[in-house]
Amino acid sequence: MRLLWTISNPIFQRSATLVRTRKSSPVKALSAVLPDKMAQQDVPEVTEVPLMCYNWMCPYVHRLSLALAHKQALDSIKRVDIDLANKPAWLPKFSPHGKVPAVTYTENGQQQVLYESLVLLQWVEDYYKGPELLPGSPAQKAKGRIIISRFDGAAVSRWYQMVRCSEESNFSELMRGMKAEFAWLESSMDPTGPFMMGSTPTMVDAACAPWFLRLCVFQKVKNVDLLAGFPRLQKWLAAYKSHPDVVKTIKPPPNVDWEQGMIDIYGEKYAGGFKDMSKAAAQA
Repeated sequence: MRLLWTISNPIFQRSATLVRTRKSSPVKALSAVLPDKMAQQDVPEVTEVPLMCYNWMCPYVHRLSLALAHKQALDSIKRVDIDLANKPAWLPKFSPHGKVPAVTYTENGQQQVLYESLVLLQWVEDYYKGPELLPGSPAQKAKGRIIISRFDGAAVSRWYQMVRCSEESNFSELMRGMKAEFAWLESSMDPTGPFMMGSTPTMVDAACAPWFLRLCVFQKVKNVDLLAGFPRLQKWLAAYKSHPDVVKTIKPPPNVDWEQGMIDIYGEKYAGGFKDMSKAAAQA
């Protein structure tokens, strides 16, 4: 039986919970138009069909959606939208830590409760038929997991620190660290591409891409292009962003622009508004 390779690694024991909103914020306005009000009213029925606790803004949820799309299983899972600023009382029954993503379903008459985004990527691989999410030889699979582990352990945390940072000297230091991570990532990618591990998207792309897809936040809120000087990552992101599987996962609520929604959310909740860091970035 295949083991969940992420489960014992403390790096993987995290998911995202968006912080609570302030009054009259763009985030509150966005949460008000969430299409599935069942999330705040009724306990969803647990059946043999997997149910995902979901939030369209969350990059950790986006990881799971991307993996499902690459597995051609995006429409095989039910979703219930969770307003993370106003969590339903039943959420701990489906997600013990009150975070998303989480998946629940019945198997052999028993309710299964699964969570942690990287663990769920492996669950998608094991549960659904379809293209392999991590193809190749044992060594190639291991190299893919090394990329995921390092990116999740270093780049993701630095991404949030940079969004929050308001001091230019601190931003320069964080930028230097992020450049080092991006340089390592470029050197670790498949040399022919266009995706991380070669000609088709894999679990590695799904694990890393949500934060790259949200780089518009830095361009609009910090006046910084994080991918300047990284042509291979630029080419990869352009190819990945336009892939049909990825396009299917960009699903904001009605009347909400996905990119602008991300800028509003992260600009207010994490960055506290616009702060020009272009000079600090240039000094990194």
